[in-house]
Amino acid sequence: MSRRPAVREADLKTALAALRSAGIKPVSLDIRPDGTQRWHFTKAPGDDDDDLDRELKAFEAKHGYG
Repeated sequence: MSRRPAVREADLKTALAALRSAGIKPVSLDIRPDGTQRWHFTKAPGDDDDDLDRELKAFEAKHGYG
């Protein structure tokens, strides 16, 4: 069985510092099973909802609206 490559905290901090010094603000990070990193720089669609919006959607779905 092969071991999954370790992702060290220091490596993440270094990458994040390099991105920020270049004026790039990452939104999230995926670490894949093979150990590679995938940085995201834009919000995923639908992340604009706040708590009230999510509560309203749940209420509408529960009561058959829309």
